[in-house]
Amino acid sequence: MPESGRDGSPLESPALGTSLSALVKRCGDRLRPAQPPPPAEGPPIAVTFSGGGFRATFAALGVVRYLADVGLLGNVRYVSSVSGGSVANGMLAIAWPRLREQGFSALAVDRAVIEPLASKVVGGSLKYKLLRNVWRAFGSKNRTDVLAWAFDDWFYQEKELAALDPECRWIFNAANLTTGVRFAFERDVLGDYVTGLTPTQGTGIRVSRAVAASAAVPGAFAPMELKELPFPCAQRGTPALLDGGAYDNTGLEAIDGEHYRDVFTISLNAGGVFVTGGYGKVPLVRELSRSNSLLYRQSTALRTRWMVDRFQAWERTPAGQEPPRSARRGVLFALASTISSDRAPQEHLDFVAAHPEHRTHGGKDLAFVPTVFDKLSRGLVNQLIYRGWWLTGATLSRWHPGFASLPSGVEPPPADG
Repeated sequence: MPESGRDGSPLESPALGTSLSALVKRCGDRLRPAQPPPPAEGPPIAVTFSGGGFRATFAALGVVRYLADVGLLGNVRYVSSVSGGSVANGMLAIAWPRLREQGFSALAVDRAVIEPLASKVVGGSLKYKLLRNVWRAFGSKNRTDVLAWAFDDWFYQEKELAALDPECRWIFNAANLTTGVRFAFERDVLGDYVTGLTPTQGTGIRVSRAVAASAAVPGAFAPMELKELPFPCAQRGTPALLDGGAYDNTGLEAIDGEHYRDVFTISLNAGGVFVTGGYGKVPLVRELSRSNSLLYRQSTALRTRWMVDRFQAWERTPAGQEPPRSARRGVLFALASTISSDRAPQEHLDFVAAHPEHRTHGGKDLAFVPTVFDKLSRGLVNQLIYRGWWLTGATLSRWHPGFASLPSGVEPPPADG
């Protein structure tokens, strides 16, 4: 839950006007998520996975696979995700006990996380599965409930949030239309700082429902309402949840407090890329669409710059001195990132020499792969996983040599079909 922000800020859009009757105010409840135990050796690691449909899902799995290859997956203590990234988060969460039993090896990740998810997406279309089962939305259910059902059928086997492994904080982020802030589903609590938090235990909330709320794109899906749960400040409105990317597509807000200053952060942004130039031909529609893109670009850019500034503050701290309280260690990259090798350490030069980049599919940059939840080819799935893997290795070896060095002889995930 966020430690930043101020009480009493206007909620309504400046375009519609603001009123003192609608203010974002903290609930004031004292319930907080439990902190995970520290790793036996080395720093705790946080990973954040953005939205971006299955493009984001498989790129995120590439990050997971790289951490397994360098022996650091077992140090992960926080996974914060949005939308397509939440699909990967859910698979990792339910497989965590099995991965630990098998030493968090790359082979275990391939078998327990990557292949079960990839085989479903290569073998069929989630979009068509939803269309064939639209009848399930009749009565008290809606399209987002059908999405949760489909996630259970394909991936999560009705696993409940409260049954997830406590070694890691699994954070699935949605946007609350009622309060205008980030709403989180976690193993032990769910809620936001305006309606307050309620314990997850006893609610029966499944991983599939958390992922569906996080991935429910406005328009395609209806808001998920949690009328049955008792929130401390429920008088401020029933939570109505949609795609977390509408509020924070990076997933970074969940771990932005000073409490996490000793956590090493690895952040992947596989969201949309803003393209300059023409923006459509249909009046009104094009302006509204472009305005939405501008708002998304601004919010993502501001949070990215803010985190990069904190990384740089740590790097600029002279040896032997205490970094500023706001400083953080970590890396942040996007699918469209270009990692410069200019004046790079030898570890980075060795990595890029041994492992080609492979950033395109069918002549198109992977950052522009459509974000829909549809059937993908095995070649595209492999390329997205490899892209996430390569970016993790290239970025870490460039900016933090020695932290996550790839052992010699490691076989990377396949880069093609």
